[in-house]
Amino acid sequence: MSLNKFMIRGDRMQHCLGRFLSLLLLLFLAVPAMPAGSSETVPSKIRDVTLFTDQALVTREASLRVKPGLHELLLDVEAFQVDGDSVTAKVFGDGEILGVQFREVPLREAAQENIRALEQKLRSLRQAERRLNDDKEVLAKKEQFLKSVVSFSEGQVPKDIKTSFPKTEDLDKTVRFLGTNFDAVARDRRVLDEKIEDVRKDIKVAEKELQALRRPSGESKKVIEVTFRATREQRIRIEASYLVRQATWGALYRASVPASLDGVDLSLFSRIRQKTGEDWDRVSLSLSNVIPLKGVDLPEPAPWILSLPRPAPTAYKRAERYDMNRTKAAMAAPAPMQEAVGGVEEDEAPAREAAFVAAAREASALSFEYRIPQAVSIESRDKETVLPLTTKRLKGDFFLYTVPKTSNLAFLVCRTASDAELLSGPLNVYFSGRYVGKTTLAEKRPGKEFYLNLGADREVKVQRVKSRDRLKETLFGMERNTIVRELAYTLTVENLKDKPVTVRILDAAPVSRTDRIQVKDLKLDPQPKEKDVQGQEGVYLWEVTLKPREKRDVGISFEVSYPKDSPPVGL
Repeated sequence: MSLNKFMIRGDRMQHCLGRFLSLLLLLFLAVPAMPAGSSETVPSKIRDVTLFTDQALVTREASLRVKPGLHELLLDVEAFQVDGDSVTAKVFGDGEILGVQFREVPLREAAQENIRALEQKLRSLRQAERRLNDDKEVLAKKEQFLKSVVSFSEGQVPKDIKTSFPKTEDLDKTVRFLGTNFDAVARDRRVLDEKIEDVRKDIKVAEKELQALRRPSGESKKVIEVTFRATREQRIRIEASYLVRQATWGALYRASVPASLDGVDLSLFSRIRQKTGEDWDRVSLSLSNVIPLKGVDLPEPAPWILSLPRPAPTAYKRAERYDMNRTKAAMAAPAPMQEAVGGVEEDEAPAREAAFVAAAREASALSFEYRIPQAVSIESRDKETVLPLTTKRLKGDFFLYTVPKTSNLAFLVCRTASDAELLSGPLNVYFSGRYVGKTTLAEKRPGKEFYLNLGADREVKVQRVKSRDRLKETLFGMERNTIVRELAYTLTVENLKDKPVTVRILDAAPVSRTDRIQVKDLKLDPQPKEKDVQGQEGVYLWEVTLKPREKRDVGISFEVSYPKDSPPVGL
């Protein structure tokens, strides 16, 4: 082989070697773009929900096996409104989190498998509806036949009577036949109507689900993206949390007072509504009274400036009602006892009434939470879910309460206080197992007193009459520019019971806010137990104990003077 040929072959080998090394380098550079660093949608499930008064903190959990390297893990979120700034995530495994964000990913194609399954379900439901309608049509023909038998009998029986009277046994058989079959037709029609209604409801639900899956092109889905670099092959667990809207809860109370009047059982329930777009299936649920802050600044002090009031028209304010009067006569007398649910008879009565399960109360620096002890399932729909939280036995002071100026009824009242903070909410009151009425319980701090209205006591009569209203005589018959009136009122409380009762009577005497109207010579008989009740000027409290069949009067008299041409308002 000549030297020239050898050199040419060497150049060719060197060229091939260079191309091989270049290709190898390209392959080496392409390694980071392999599936270890690609996006992957991870199935997840809602595990924990903390429900606030106007939103919810949802925690999703996912588990998967990863290889060493970079991973972009996507957790689908179906909620309608997600606070993107609230999204956080934890990864339990060896490695490091490079980023967590909430974003919307364009949908390339619909879930064809789910669509086909729903289409098949719709076909089956519609076939079932057709079969039920066919059965209903057969039933209608059967009923039509029975009616034709009746019509035939109405004409045929009188004809038979003319020739020979039908046998009694034949008539009884005919009547029983018709009665039995008409009853069966009516019963079967009711059953078919219920089944058709249920099938139609299922069809509507399936149609909505199918419509949601058939999204137009260009639509997107919500995801939480977690970027994680794994240091080894392993199984990891992801917890992602986010705030959602359209989820609320409020307090609902039930106060049960026994006939023995030895305390009050106050039960707290939660009223939950959630239309977030995600079903909560067997989740761990906590209810919190904290208000999540968003865009809230700290308050700043302002100067305290005093100034003279501007002239304003004279107004006459009626004496405000006693604090308890918020639950006054709007509550009806005790209602009839509600019927018990169910009709199963047992040989022996249970030893005691079953109690509601209690939620664990956990206090923090800013709020408290109630953790439901069992897993809870709440669908995303316009429906209220009521869950029991806690029941406490409270000590109470019972008495009768009346405001004769407002109502001629005497109400049985329990004054009590809670040892824990109470949220505001509706309060249903039961006395001796009977529903009494509904009121509202305002938010109460521990130890703060509040009143429970247990309904009107019809065996205690209350009356308020004007016993005197006359003009005072003028001096030497001369006409005055000022009117002077003498007024007197008598409050009467009568006990028709066979046992003594204690009644607290609240009433008011007029109070003037201008020197043009004067109230003088006020007389109260007997003297009240308390004046200016709860800081309300002119409001008085009497406490009387009445024996069986005893009657007691309270007198209020005064003299009021005012300009002749300006009679006062409220007198």
